[in-house]
Amino acid sequence: MGILIANIGTSDLAIKINVDGQEYYVPIDPLAEPNQDINELTPQELAIWKNPQQYFKSTGLYEELGFPPEVIPHTRQLTENLLQKYTDNPETWHLRIHAPRIWGVIQQALALGINQGYIFVSDQKSPKIPKGHPKDTLFLYEILKMWFQDKQPDFQLIKEVIPLELKLNIPDDLFQYYYEFFSQLNFNKEKKEQKQRYPQLHEIIAGKVVSFDAQNQGLFVEVNGGVQGFVNINNISEPAINPDDLKTLFKVGDLIWVKVINSEVERLRFSTKELEETPGEIIQNHQAVYHRINQEIQANSELINQPQLDEEMILISIKGGTPQMRTALQLQGISVSAVKKLLFVNPQLSISTVFQGIPSNCELESYWRYIRTQKYQTIKILLERWDFDGAVQILGNWQDYLNFLIKTGVVGKEDVKKSSDVSKLVLQVLDFARACFNLDFQTAKQLAQAGIDTLTTYPELSKDIFPKLQETADKYGIYQHRLLSIYTQNRIYWHLDQISSFLAHLSSFCEEILHGLILKWEGKANYWLVKLGRKYRKATSEAEIKSGFIIDVQQIKISNQQVWDHDSLQRQFDSKFATGKIASLNNRFTKRYFVQALVNYRNNPQEIEAWGQIINGLQQLDFWIDQRNKLIHTATGFSKSFMVDLYREYSPDENSRISKPCHPHEILDIMAAITKNKLVDLKTIYRNKFVGNEAEYYIYTLVNNWVVNTLVTDGMK
Repeated sequence: MGILIANIGTSDLAIKINVDGQEYYVPIDPLAEPNQDINELTPQELAIWKNPQQYFKSTGLYEELGFPPEVIPHTRQLTENLLQKYTDNPETWHLRIHAPRIWGVIQQALALGINQGYIFVSDQKSPKIPKGHPKDTLFLYEILKMWFQDKQPDFQLIKEVIPLELKLNIPDDLFQYYYEFFSQLNFNKEKKEQKQRYPQLHEIIAGKVVSFDAQNQGLFVEVNGGVQGFVNINNISEPAINPDDLKTLFKVGDLIWVKVINSEVERLRFSTKELEETPGEIIQNHQAVYHRINQEIQANSELINQPQLDEEMILISIKGGTPQMRTALQLQGISVSAVKKLLFVNPQLSISTVFQGIPSNCELESYWRYIRTQKYQTIKILLERWDFDGAVQILGNWQDYLNFLIKTGVVGKEDVKKSSDVSKLVLQVLDFARACFNLDFQTAKQLAQAGIDTLTTYPELSKDIFPKLQETADKYGIYQHRLLSIYTQNRIYWHLDQISSFLAHLSSFCEEILHGLILKWEGKANYWLVKLGRKYRKATSEAEIKSGFIIDVQQIKISNQQVWDHDSLQRQFDSKFATGKIASLNNRFTKRYFVQALVNYRNNPQEIEAWGQIINGLQQLDFWIDQRNKLIHTATGFSKSFMVDLYREYSPDENSRISKPCHPHEILDIMAAITKNKLVDLKTIYRNKFVGNEAEYYIYTLVNNWVVNTLVTDGMK
């Protein structure tokens, strides 16, 4: 069930008067609307509409409400006196009152399954106007509430009084007020959901066994996604259970149904024996009992598996109140369209039907194109900060809203369907980028293939993007492309000032450089092992080698004794490494020494020179990788300015393997030089296109440009 949110104004209350033998329901202060159709009105009806006060006075209504003959009361005075008369004599006045516009709105709300509405009411007293503003709706609301209690008893009106200090013609004040209202509405909704998640007394609810009491005196059961309660051993089954048998009957992770027998927050207690059909049923086969109760609840619950589509619907009526109130409510309503289901109800003015006491017909509007522009602009801003996850969340929410519009048929399905198709494709591309950014290229491959499968359906949209994404995902298995992806992410984190993530990825970059060189030269060697449980076997793939870089010492001595015996390698390891059956390259230093041994063994002058350049760069980055380790172990925060301070304060430690660091602002340059190094073997086209401070951001630039251009094109249609 959703909610209605509505302004009300002086046009929302009409009173029946008799003019020359003809009865009319006349709004107490009708307002002009654009394109009013007055051609259907008789001259007398037009005169009544344009000047109702004259006819209220001439028919004696004002005097009947207690005003002197010469007084024409303003709205607040009139509704205050009318409320008193209505309260004193409801049967008489109920038939003489009508609510043409707001009645139509409420009928539309009820048709959508909404039975409650927040109504904004003004009571603008101040030192300058101690009796209130002439057009205040405080008393008007109370009249409408009484009237609707008879006309629409199933609909609940909730009064929201606009604070006295707000001026109803100051837009900024009203924007803030409506913003706070929607924020409080969301807060109340979250509190209600939290309360609903907590088990209620006598409720039967499914749970999971999470642990046992230390003395085996019962089970701890988790329900509703995190709430834990206790089932005492005496409340498990009708027959007594021996504590020693408890862990035989149940296992952690077992699903069971429980009944709440104590719902106090600190003493949440459950029982299962009350759910037994026969004594001991739980002991005999508690899983069978779980399935039996599961089937019974599904069979007896009409709501089971029925999606609660209306829980989040908001229906807004902006008509009523000042122009500033209408604008503020409309725009703030649109701004909270993250609620997923937002519609505006627009009562259509027909003067003749108002006079007849007929509720206004209403049209439903979504302003979906305006909301789409907002969503797309937000996504563009997020992508400028490479926030693919945020963009996915926004667009996924938008997709849900479009599906809602298609289902309700509020707007033309063809237009919405086309925009929905666009957002689905864009979501696939953003999901791909998000997977790549998480270095999850296995998922990225699947997403790219799913996009390829849509080429025949939406060729004009997807033909220029998904083949390129698939190519990128396929190439991630190649060392150079893995390195290029990590390097690019470091650039992104640096420019976003996300230094903690930058330092973590810096370590990955340096490790990947070494991994690539080891596998490039020795990836097919027969001395690599992979650990499975407590045993080892020969590694058969690069992935298995990378999982530990574990060396079979006897085998490497047979196949490549010269590498194993190289001074640069042996000097750096303890005796256990050299004499044991296995050896593990378990940190960047041991991997570095291993590469040095390979370079010296290969004895290629060009490789020696290129490796010297790489090792020089890696050594300048060592200090910053060490800071990353401190960050992990001490939760110390980092920033660019703090890095500069560390650089200036650096002093060498005699016992440290860490060389003097480079300046923080030189890190990306050193990484670029390493990435362009000849040993990395990165193709010239990739070096020129993706490496350097002014280069494109690998696949992420392509994704960003395509997504933004696609959304802009869709938004212009």
